[in-house]
Amino acid sequence: MSVLNLNFNIFWEERMKTLIRLLFFALALLLLAPAFAWASDQSEAGFINLEAVEYHFQTNSYFNRIALRSAPARIWTVFRPADVDPDGKPLFVFFNGGPCHATCDGLMSANTAPQAVAVDERTGRGEVVENPSSWTRIGNLLYVDSRTAGFSYSLMESPGDPQLRRQEFDAQNYNAFFDGADFVRVIIRFLAAHPRLQRNRVVIVGESYGGKRATVMLHLLLYYKTYADGQAPFQDEKLAEEIQSHYDAVFPQYRGQTVPPAVIASQFSHQVLIQAAISYPFQPEVAARMLEAPGSILYRLAAETGVPYVPWKDQPGHEGTPTANQIITNVYAYLEKINRDPYLCAKPAGFLDSFFEAAADLLRQYGSLCSLIGMDVAGIDEMYAHARQNAYKIIADGQSTAPPATEDFESLLLWKRYAASGQRLTAREDLSTIFGVLNPWDLFYLEQNYDASNAFFLNRLTFSGFYDDLYWARSQLYGRMFLENAAWVETFITNAAYDLVVFAPAIPEALSLHTTVLSASRHDPSSPAGAVRPGQILLTYQPGSVPSSNVQQRTVRFPRYSRSGHAVTITEYAELLADVTSWLETTGGMSEENHGEAK
Repeated sequence: MSVLNLNFNIFWEERMKTLIRLLFFALALLLLAPAFAWASDQSEAGFINLEAVEYHFQTNSYFNRIALRSAPARIWTVFRPADVDPDGKPLFVFFNGGPCHATCDGLMSANTAPQAVAVDERTGRGEVVENPSSWTRIGNLLYVDSRTAGFSYSLMESPGDPQLRRQEFDAQNYNAFFDGADFVRVIIRFLAAHPRLQRNRVVIVGESYGGKRATVMLHLLLYYKTYADGQAPFQDEKLAEEIQSHYDAVFPQYRGQTVPPAVIASQFSHQVLIQAAISYPFQPEVAARMLEAPGSILYRLAAETGVPYVPWKDQPGHEGTPTANQIITNVYAYLEKINRDPYLCAKPAGFLDSFFEAAADLLRQYGSLCSLIGMDVAGIDEMYAHARQNAYKIIADGQSTAPPATEDFESLLLWKRYAASGQRLTAREDLSTIFGVLNPWDLFYLEQNYDASNAFFLNRLTFSGFYDDLYWARSQLYGRMFLENAAWVETFITNAAYDLVVFAPAIPEALSLHTTVLSASRHDPSSPAGAVRPGQILLTYQPGSVPSSNVQQRTVRFPRYSRSGHAVTITEYAELLADVTSWLETTGGMSEENHGEAK
């Protein structure tokens, strides 16, 4: 065969592939027309581009620091407008934790958006269904997948070199502060691109590790100048400048000036934390003690299953005072023995993972993905293989990393799940038919990026001991930051009955142990009066403990969810929406302020 004939055949083969692809698009759109009928023209999905950032950590002195440079990234977002009057409604920003667990198969799929995923517990198969309890009833919704999780991906030169890829999974891209900075940049840039929403109230909604991310985000926003003038260990001058530009637009009376936290909190005013990790190391320490105590939920499970729970101290060969991690490991071993899910111990093992897996499988399918986000993803240029030749998500195709060298029980649990099930990199999907075949180190969708979550704990900062406070399993820093935020920001935390991973009943006492900030933290299970699901935490602050504030007391809403575990939006989603709606109405979260200028 001549070269001419060969080229001619290749030409027509490519043309036929293109024609088949276009026919597939047309057929898919025809089939999906009923699903799109409900979608507002304002529903959006796509990527927000983050450039490489130079920043540093310092301790005690500007001259004792480590300079870092991040990789560029494309962060996936999905926007669903409010059902009525979106311009006058708050913006709810949703994210899951992990760290590095996707939001799309988490909060977005779990009964917060107009469409949700329903999973058949017998077969494990999921389907897209209408959600009567969509949060679009009360506001605009923005879902964000963190760096290299979900649909988000990062960029680098020569991503085909596995050694260079491995170097990207380090502190410059994965630490709690830079992770929070990513999300702040995304919110500010989204608002700038939507000027009719730019001055609207913002409500942060984080789940699990998302409680820590919310803490960092709000602290960066409230005390932004300290993150560029040497007062804080994390220094990101470009971020502070971008925040100032946003405040110049929103608070013109403070243009070019440092905006006080009280003013900032008129926009970034509320946070909803679902089974939140916020007070470490105290939260797991208190949880371990409460779970070991007679009468705890473990003993109720023992009565229910007929399998006795043996506390750590009563086991053969165990002497001395156990660590929180030893107790929690013992708890997990017991749950494994009785085949219960630590995330929802009323259900069999694997219950929550099966939901995430079913939702992730739907997100990898063109038709169901379009239905879940309310638009046709075929129009998003950055999804196509030709646009992501420099993209990466994982270190090596299907290869596992070493288990984390950490005492944090949640990260160890993540590793155990990883070792048992693998990374599911070959799950059923048809997106390559639409967007082309990706390189093996890139993936369209990844529900949990274990390479990235390990990098949060194993990186050049934690190995060097340069800044131990970054290591959230040991640090009191984040609990203190949370309490400083709570002095300004109205706070709602769920208290689920069956979650043994983030044991919420430990939160009130854990907060009380931050004695440099609080003089007391008391759980009041009976207030506010008339609430269907009562519960509050009453915080009493030490005088002068919060910068720029004379706060004395604050109240945190802390309702009990008697049928729920880690993912309250799966089991009691209507109840959670009702409670959040009522709380927002009583704390001013449903009204908008013009912040000094007409919209």
